[in-house]
Amino acid sequence: MKRRDFIKSSIALSLLGKQVPLFAYNRAKYTLQRSTQWDTDRIVVLIKLNGGNDGLNTIIPTNNDVYYEKRPNLAINPSDTIMISDEMGFHPSMSPVISLYQNEKMGIIHGVGYPDPNLSHFRSSDIWVTGSNSNEHWNTGWLGRLFQLEYPDFPDNSPEFPLAIQFKSANLLEFQMDGTNAGNMVFDPEVMYQIVTGNYVPSDNDPPPQTAGGDELSFIREVDLNTFEYSGIIYDSAINGTTTVDYPNSNISTQLALTSKLISGGLNTPVYRLSQSGYDTHANQLGTHAELLSDVCEAVQAFITDMENQGLQDRVLVMTTSEFGRRVEDNYSNGTDHGTSGPMMIFGSQAQSGFFGNQPDLSNLDQNENLLNQFDFRQLYSTLITDWFGLSQDVAETVFQSPFETIPFIRSPLSTIKPIPVASTFKIEPAFPNPFNPATQIRYHLPKKSSVTIRVLDGKGCELKSYLQGVLQEGDHTFILQGNDLSSGLYFLQVESGGNALTQKVTLLK
Repeated sequence: MKRRDFIKSSIALSLLGKQVPLFAYNRAKYTLQRSTQWDTDRIVVLIKLNGGNDGLNTIIPTNNDVYYEKRPNLAINPSDTIMISDEMGFHPSMSPVISLYQNEKMGIIHGVGYPDPNLSHFRSSDIWVTGSNSNEHWNTGWLGRLFQLEYPDFPDNSPEFPLAIQFKSANLLEFQMDGTNAGNMVFDPEVMYQIVTGNYVPSDNDPPPQTAGGDELSFIREVDLNTFEYSGIIYDSAINGTTTVDYPNSNISTQLALTSKLISGGLNTPVYRLSQSGYDTHANQLGTHAELLSDVCEAVQAFITDMENQGLQDRVLVMTTSEFGRRVEDNYSNGTDHGTSGPMMIFGSQAQSGFFGNQPDLSNLDQNENLLNQFDFRQLYSTLITDWFGLSQDVAETVFQSPFETIPFIRSPLSTIKPIPVASTFKIEPAFPNPFNPATQIRYHLPKKSSVTIRVLDGKGCELKSYLQGVLQEGDHTFILQGNDLSSGLYFLQVESGGNALTQKVTLLK
């Protein structure tokens, strides 16, 4: 088993409550500083409509004859639709969020997808959570890479709060970093806390052997120690938190109610990933889809009201995602098959209300008779990075290795309130390529003339090499690390200047 797969499995076992021992060892602390400017307390709650939500029966094109011709069995009659304009309306089961829409706390982004779409659930889901192109296979998640820029030496010097929480699902690829994972799975904080603490076995008197296997054991113990530490924080937040409304009796409502408790209980986790299953509606779609939309809309309405009652409304944004939409035509089983793009919904007091893009053109389809994209899903994620969390566009471009235009769905974007960092202070850019073989380069900017030393640290933070660069002038500089005499593995590149040290994690693959 590959190391990253083993790490991922160990996290899943620990947090799902399997009866495995947890170990701890005394972690060394290193002064590895952050490389971005994440200093907001904003939170995003991502809800995946798992299975591929039918966008045409969510936001209904009531005056489009093609819609009714292509869907003789599934089309929603205009008289049953909740009309929101002259040409479109909400599915009748979405009535719980009408008040949010009317009070300008709901936005809809039409036609979200990606080029050359893949219609496999598993592959398309991987594309969404990694942020890759459809012809690329990445092993890290878009949020994992974002967190890695902020905490390049994670899990050493990890923050006091979990970086991300995901409910129930064991697939943490969205939070996968290079060599470790920033995600924490939660099902019931009290049960999880009892299981984890009940299995905790201190290892102060059981140091790992000085072997390659011992290094691996140390790394696993580090991951498990984070799990142990975070279980208590999650438990305390859930106990101290509260809800102010009666949440409906549904799985997605339970997840949102617990999210409310964690947030109101003081947990500063910036990202929550929730999910609602059942949207793969190949057969008998009408009843199933109506129930699903009703459940998620009731849950979201309760959650937004709860946040407002607790004065948290400006900190929290809710966004739905789905791996793809459905085909324009219904099938012979009174359902719809896998399609391409679909609408995404944004909720909260900071959601810019209204529509972005246009109702899909059902007469202009791709070569497979599927809907065309209007927005790339990475535009939504880039907007979260810059406008919601206030990070620079350079950070978003680094995460996705390409620029994506943002969408103005944030009412008060931090990108316009908070100045974007410019090259006036000491900073470093992410190493490229990474992973690398045989060489990688790192660029850094000096705000003034100063002496520079570059060090190579191993995965435990121990210095392996030191390169004295001498006194360099103000401006941009480049250092190239050759990996010819290094073995495959995880390393840190540390650039020290003027008493400050910035670090990037790199991986050598041979």
